Amino acid sequence: MKKPNILLYLADQHRYDCVGCSHQRAVYTPNIDKIAQQGVVFENAYCPTPVCAPARQSFMNGMRAESIGALWNFGFIETKTVQPSDWNIVKELKDKGYNNIFVGKWDVSQVSPIEYGFDTVHSAKEYNSYFNSKYPQVKYINSWFGEMNPIPYNDSRTKYYADKTCEEIDRLKRENSPWFIWIDGVDPHLPCRPSKEFYEMYDPSKIPPFGGFADDFKNKPYIQKQQVLNWKLENMKWEDWTETVRCYYAMITQMDHSFGLILDKLKESKMYDDTIIIYTSDHGDMCGSHGMIDKHYVMYDDVLRVPMIIRYPYLTAGRSHNNNEKTFVYNALDIPQTICDICEIPANPDSHGRSLKNILSGKEPDKTQFSDYTVSCSNGQQFGSFTQRSIRNNKHKYIWNLTDIDEFYDLTNDPYELDNRINDVMYKGIIKNLRKQMKMELVRCKDPFVKSGWLNRTLDDDVKL
Repeated sequence: MKKPNILLYLADQHRYDCVGCSHQRAVYTPNIDKIAQQGVVFENAYCPTPVCAPARQSFMNGMRAESIGALWNFGFIETKTVQPSDWNIVKELKDKGYNNIFVGKWDVSQVSPIEYGFDTVHSAKEYNSYFNSKYPQVKYINSWFGEMNPIPYNDSRTKYYADKTCEEIDRLKRENSPWFIWIDGVDPHLPCRPSKEFYEMYDPSKIPPFGGFADDFKNKPYIQKQQVLNWKLENMKWEDWTETVRCYYAMITQMDHSFGLILDKLKESKMYDDTIIIYTSDHGDMCGSHGMIDKHYVMYDDVLRVPMIIRYPYLTAGRSHNNNEKTFVYNALDIPQTICDICEIPANPDSHGRSLKNILSGKEPDKTQFSDYTVSCSNGQQFGSFTQRSIRNNKHKYIWNLTDIDEFYDLTNDPYELDNRINDVMYKGIIKNLRKQMKMELVRCKDPFVKSGWLNRTLDDDVKL
């Protein structure tokens, strides 16, 4: 069998509900929706950590960032990272004859992507040089909250990355060897600056609030209110947020359009059906939900749940049921394992992920591998360290805040996580069981915070506030 090509499009801070195929928010994404119709949509896909650099390190080697020691983004307290000598998916593909290309934001390490097995790199610095030389006078006004980009779409970052990807596809077609292209497109990470034609597609007056917008922070960890104060958001009403959300929507649509150019090039090159196409995001974004922005210090679905779609007709065409898969999965942990399984290359023996190959083909998931919950981790950064671990299933979410009050949400009655019921005696047994399940996963993945006897007491002896 011919080795499949692999296209990984990794968005940055794309919320799970801001894609057309989610049927939740009115965001126009026809190209993402197209591969959703032809592939598999993982409705319960979660990121193992909602922080940019640690999440990307997990994509490289299928391990939880905490087990690597990758706790934060670069530029904060010194942190560990996946080393070129460690197992990584790119190096394994290279050893099997794959031509590896990286396009976009390299946030895995401060070492060059070439050292990790990529043959060709089109970096964010490359685009920035192009932009600065062509538009030296452009100044942006609205800082982190977004605005219309005065430069035309044809000179935008999304178009530039799409063009470079299409050029590589043309070259790879002539070389007739299997390839892996990782596109790390930066968007829709704040600040969102969509080009005019996409910006004008959305009327801010018609954008409804997120379900979790009206949060009074009663019985919530102090850090959430602190984040609102630090960002100076405390007096913002929904109408003050709609312009930011408009830019976010428009940036997603612009990104989708550029993604469509890549899909068209694959079709033109007769490689569309021979390519494993993966669309996902490192994590989500608050974007006004709970009155917050960005992704730090919270474990709400706004930042943990992600879009995740895989199209590969060789496997997915045989599914007898619909294309929406409800199994709980981790994008950054399971995708490397899945690529290894499909491409028949050795997987990381220390991986914390599971292969999705059988699920893609329509088989029932192995219950010994796939639990009915996910566990996610965060360690703070923006305003200091703040360690959090969370577990979520279909009905409940428990969040272990190591240095503040814990959180518990009854998702059936409170889907937007507004009412913290951690001290409600009615849920005591459920919380105890969730703590036990979460600890099992943290121990399995060698999380450093369950090595301490004192910390374990808060989970084992039910003495946590």
